Amino acid sequence: MKKVFITSGIICDKRKLDLNQIKQYLIQNDYEVVDKPSKADFILISTCGVSEAFAKISFDKIKEFNKYSGKVVVTGCLPDTDKKRFDELFKGASFSTRHIDEIEKYFPGNVRFSEIEDCNSLWMNVERNKISDIIKLGCLKFDFTKKIYVGFFHQIFRNILGENHLILHSFYALNLPIDDLYIIRIATGCWGNCAYCASKNAVGEFKSKPFNICINEFKRGLEHGYTNFFLTAEDTGGYGLDINSNFAALLREMVNIKGDYWINIYALNPQWVVQYIDELEQIVRKGKIKAICIPIQSGNRRILQQMHRYPDIEKITNALIRLKKADPNLSLATHCIVGYPSETEREFKETLDFIKATDIDLGFVSSISIKTDTEAETIEPKVSKREISTRVKYAQKYLNNFGYKTFRVKDIFVFHKKK
Repeated sequence: MKKVFITSGIICDKRKLDLNQIKQYLIQNDYEVVDKPSKADFILISTCGVSEAFAKISFDKIKEFNKYSGKVVVTGCLPDTDKKRFDELFKGASFSTRHIDEIEKYFPGNVRFSEIEDCNSLWMNVERNKISDIIKLGCLKFDFTKKIYVGFFHQIFRNILGENHLILHSFYALNLPIDDLYIIRIATGCWGNCAYCASKNAVGEFKSKPFNICINEFKRGLEHGYTNFFLTAEDTGGYGLDINSNFAALLREMVNIKGDYWINIYALNPQWVVQYIDELEQIVRKGKIKAICIPIQSGNRRILQQMHRYPDIEKITNALIRLKKADPNLSLATHCIVGYPSETEREFKETLDFIKATDIDLGFVSSISIKTDTEAETIEPKVSKREISTRVKYAQKYLNNFGYKTFRVKDIFVFHKKK
């Protein structure tokens, strides 16, 4: 029986779902998944290339595990987001996110990857060669200690972010089993072509999961006693356009199902909020939607046009205000980028004005990390690192003065309303 060790750098919730699916594929084809790289015949590394910082972490991870005797196989987004550098630095086996079924070339078996159902929980990275992970494994071995261990970290984040912190679970990457969270990936791929993003090279064209399968996964979660549901995709709001349906129809079907539950929605791009606002307003009034993450990226029309994102700030603002009025308990989250090429100080401050105008509950602000070979790389003038640092500090002070708490998580800062 061949032994496989699975590891990653910092990866998003979609790639964690991929790894859980990969793990099931390996097990069903009689591979043994081990918790030490020194035991493994193969070392499978999942990577991220969403930013230069995350790409560096992934390249460092590949270098780190090349020292073991096991054959290194790389998956995730890096082989496509950073193709030139990846091909120069790594000559071994790899398969990218959009070609995930190519796992069969390196790990053949009787069960096809397409026969493995999508998973509804996040893969957890555990390595027995790390003291912290050995402690984690010991705590997770028994239900009693697991409940204490997981509950401790969750309580910390509840104290920091409030009860609606689940919308940020994929940002702070605790690598903990979130027992009360049932994840449904409703689609893969992306409709957009953001000028700063290389991820579409990795995730490919948009493909919705069949409507009935999404609903059946939701019902199965309810049957298993879950109360917190998390809908996710690279481009969540684009659901259904390739199968004669739409995101609002899927969400409406879910909230009409009887039960005691909450739904969290991740990465609902502004264009879809505006397009479906009438339906979303009615759905939100039912009180079943707990939180929605709407990545605005900028509060300035010109910058959004440069990014190739939906640019009508007035319509976005009105739509978010309508959602808040429909259910005052709804939590709205967002992402914002500071220092996009050619962004002026005034344009940067318009992003902060947007947060204030829409009464956003929580979110994060990140410094621009320009990917090689993206359109953003060609836009001039670039904002200096010193100026970006000044703006980030200003943003934290501004939001603190306006009633938010802020704290840093790696190269971003998170903001949330004070209790």
